[in-house]
Amino acid sequence: MLKSLFSRGPSIPASKLPSANAFVDVVVAGRASRSASVDAVTAKGIVVRGVIGRPGESAVLLYDSGHGRLRAATKITGASGERTTLAMPDRVTPASAATGSAGGGGAQKRQTVRLDALVPGTWRFAPGGKGTGEFVKANIRDISRGGCSLILDRELKRGTSVEVQLRLREGGAPLVLLGEVMRQEHIASSGRFSHGLRFHGIRPEEDHAIVEFINRKQAELRSRGLA
Repeated sequence: MLKSLFSRGPSIPASKLPSANAFVDVVVAGRASRSASVDAVTAKGIVVRGVIGRPGESAVLLYDSGHGRLRAATKITGASGERTTLAMPDRVTPASAATGSAGGGGAQKRQTVRLDALVPGTWRFAPGGKGTGEFVKANIRDISRGGCSLILDRELKRGTSVEVQLRLREGGAPLVLLGEVMRQEHIASSGRFSHGLRFHGIRPEEDHAIVEFINRKQAELRSRGLA
């Protein structure tokens, strides 16, 4: 069925397109990269949550798939309420092959850096954006500048606000970040729940700390032959 959705446009396999509820990094020319949750993928285009630009503006999507990290150039065709629609891309290419269309090679790597590894952390509810109660232990993975996955024994509803606490450097103060649950998934093998969080209100020093932490961890994994 998915294949037929795109029969009127370029023949891009559905497996190479972002899937619903997945996170994509969106780079609009002249603006900082943003992480957005995919709401739907249809014949008319890719719909993401949040207003990321104006109709007519060019954008680049970067996302993970079964084919690895991919890049797709597109344009914003509509923005209303809390949704932005992007045109179906003409083609999809490996992200590693792109080095300058969205702000330069080095800057691009910093914008899309992500750590697909499990790290310990803590969390608590944050109704109205303010954390309450004690922090409770949790596992955190897929950390990026725009969000992370929070793995818990319980399921949280979409839209729930939480704070996550990470110690990014040994001996340093923990970083507390505000996040919103954008999606949730039951992990059949463990019985736990994975929640995709989108960070809100990240300050420049926090952004820098996240990038530094991920780059350091990725270097450690490469040195051990694990990345």
